[in-house]
Amino acid sequence: MVIPTDSADRAQRAKYREYVEMRTPRTKAPQGPARMVFSPDLLGTSDEIAERLLGHAAYREVDEVAFALPFTFEYEDYEQILTDIATKLGPALGWRPAT
Repeated sequence: MVIPTDSADRAQRAKYREYVEMRTPRTKAPQGPARMVFSPDLLGTSDEIAERLLGHAAYREVDEVAFALPFTFEYEDYEQILTDIATKLGPALGWRPAT
């Protein structure tokens, strides 16, 4: 999960932090019968997230990336996250809208 916080208000940042903390234990060991491994969620400013992604060897090898949204957030949270992805994180990762 990638959650940029550039335009998040204080309450949203606290909510997102709690969400990530709740999910973090599943990243510590393989999960379930298939022994799936989950990457830690990325929470922070778009610049911080971009730096972590660009520093990850596997990320640098892909041509496409998809960011999923949490299922339990409010409309305003989705609007904030998607706006930050489109206007801050995407460009920081080299994405430009089609013209």
